[in-house]
Amino acid sequence: MTERGDDAAFRAEVATWFSGHAPAKGSAEDFSAVHIVSAGTADDFRERESHAMEVTRAWQRQLHGAGWAGRSWPQEYGGQGAPAWQAHAIAEEQTRYGVSTKMLAIALEMVPPVLLEHGTEEQCRAHLPVIVRGDEAWCQLLSEPDAGSDLGNVQTLATWVGGGWTVSGQKVWTSGAVSADYALLLARTDRSDPGRGGVSFFALDMRQAAVTVRPLRQMSGGYHFNEVFLDDAFVPESALIGGLGGGFAVLRTMLTSERAAIGGGTSARSAAQLRSMAEETGRAGEPTVRQEVVRAHTRERLLDLVMSRAASIPAAGPITKLLYSEHARLSANAALEILGPSSLIADDPLSEPWLDRFLFAPGLRLGGGTDEIQRNTIAERGLGLPREPRLT
Repeated sequence: MTERGDDAAFRAEVATWFSGHAPAKGSAEDFSAVHIVSAGTADDFRERESHAMEVTRAWQRQLHGAGWAGRSWPQEYGGQGAPAWQAHAIAEEQTRYGVSTKMLAIALEMVPPVLLEHGTEEQCRAHLPVIVRGDEAWCQLLSEPDAGSDLGNVQTLATWVGGGWTVSGQKVWTSGAVSADYALLLARTDRSDPGRGGVSFFALDMRQAAVTVRPLRQMSGGYHFNEVFLDDAFVPESALIGGLGGGFAVLRTMLTSERAAIGGGTSARSAAQLRSMAEETGRAGEPTVRQEVVRAHTRERLLDLVMSRAASIPAAGPITKLLYSEHARLSANAALEILGPSSLIADDPLSEPWLDRFLFAPGLRLGGGTDEIQRNTIAERGLGLPREPRLT
């Protein structure tokens, strides 16, 4: 099917703007992996993460100023009110360049679907116009030390105190908690219901003194994840999202958006950087190296094609998330093989970014639901296969 004239004209306008404002992949200005940060100390990591947030916000403000950010969001919430295909065209064009908005991924890609489907008018107006400008960062407070991936077993307790709730408990594996202004919080509001019906969803202000964030050291040398302690943190009644006891309906919306967002990530789109690195090491002409670069380009093309058809593919989010995490792992492995012994030199300017990606890649198999969970979802929701038998 050929594009209509107005579709082609819009895509051409977007392409022209990006070519004049966005850095090329593999160039010195490429910041597509700016969100993958490592450091020797927590303080150094916090400083680097703050820089990554500044770079990301600057780019988001450029997009907003040009009218590309929030393209299909309602105008009353800071968007452009344009058809969804225009937002997809912008996102597709953005993947061609060395840019990233992943430091704001939760705010830009997960909060809007949650608020638009489950939030109040007040919540949408309070947060979405600020988010689309890049001025508000969010994190998720979901997993707990004793609950793991079983979110129906969360024990963080929200107690009604009149006008709102006080929340006490501990969350873990929280990305971006240090720089977040707000959090999507899952907490138990009814102890008499120990299952899913007893939990609710909130927008929690992370900037209050009752919230303590402690970074967790990872094998990559980063502190990407955090544990978060809530000691009678307050959430007003207006911060309840989706109704009392409706936490899992909101959670399903958020997880669907999260998996699609991870699948559309820029950090795994590394074929151009892989080729550039092969050329810089003088190995681009070797048959085995050329083969790895071609494989990376093929995986990226497949991911792009699946994403372009996501609206018509059952379980598209889990599919793209799986493709993304596998591509990130294979590309990082290929890079270290091409680099050879120099890949073990942590402070080498050429090898350090690839070593960070190599050590970061295993986490992509866990975030947003493990690869095993994604395969179950694809089987059950995408292919219509029977659910796994449950032990009683």
